Amino acid sequence: MSARAAAAMQVDRESAARSRRIDPAALEGIEAEIEACHRISHRKRLAEVAPFAAIYLAGAWLAGLEGGGWPALAAGVLVMGVAMNSLGILIHEGLHGLLARSPVANHFWSFLCGLPLLMSAAAYRKTHTDHHFEFGRKADFGTYRQHLGKPALVWCAYLLQLFFGSVIYILLIPVLGMRGAAPRVRAMIVIELLLIAAFVALLVRHFPAQALLTYWLAPAVVMMALTNVRGLASHALGDLGDIHLSSRTVTTNRLVRFLFLHENYHLEHHLFPQVPSYHLERAHRLVWSRLPRALHAPSYLGFLRGFFRSLRGLSLAPLGVVAPMQNPPAGKP
Repeated sequence: MSARAAAAMQVDRESAARSRRIDPAALEGIEAEIEACHRISHRKRLAEVAPFAAIYLAGAWLAGLEGGGWPALAAGVLVMGVAMNSLGILIHEGLHGLLARSPVANHFWSFLCGLPLLMSAAAYRKTHTDHHFEFGRKADFGTYRQHLGKPALVWCAYLLQLFFGSVIYILLIPVLGMRGAAPRVRAMIVIELLLIAAFVALLVRHFPAQALLTYWLAPAVVMMALTNVRGLASHALGDLGDIHLSSRTVTTNRLVRFLFLHENYHLEHHLFPQVPSYHLERAHRLVWSRLPRALHAPSYLGFLRGFFRSLRGLSLAPLGVVAPMQNPPAGKP
């Protein structure tokens, strides 16, 4: 086993000890394959990221197409927003140390991914570490039921996440990141926020408002809508006390899996937090049929239909419970 893979699997085991993770017996016979899923590949990361740069440039060309009118502008903004959605997933990868083997390089790339999102990588890493290691407990602000209790309040939080989640996170993550952080981390958060403010000031000074709206702010609205739906589907209407029912896998179609960098496999991500996004589908195929139960949705639209059905009665019952051992769900790749 490589040193890096061994360290990554150790992090997974430590996370398991704190958060009631998967039964080790479920991994018997596939340990080597799971180890391989933990390996970082810069080549695979580049192959994963490069298409989104091309997608953004195509959207920018379309939005600026002379004579294209509002249909070309709207289509271009949509395409750029889809491309920008990858930044939120990539900064998440960086929080787990998965963008580069070097911690310094990893944080640098994480910061750059967060810059257009106005997100401090240091603050986000602090809150996201709490989300994994303290999952379902008071220090975890990625889930709500342990904080709010009453179904009506939990549903208010779900709806706020669906419609305004990204904006709320941008505002709250620096505040939550400061709580209980070491002085060095707090200093890093302040430095990153100052750099983000300088970045915005430079953009406002050197680019026309129309250009900023077309090529940044309007696509960011599309990105935030996608992020809100993806984030809500990850944990909403689950059982925080049961690892198998705490996070949801959305099998969906190949296009959406590609556009979401396989973050649709969110149960697998919580089972193996140190597996890079480009190996999550492989991890899914390895472990899915070994799980006694899981939260599943065949698509994000399917999840939303079930979500709004549950809203009518303010039900917090787990949504989409399946038994993969006995009956793998339709849509499994």
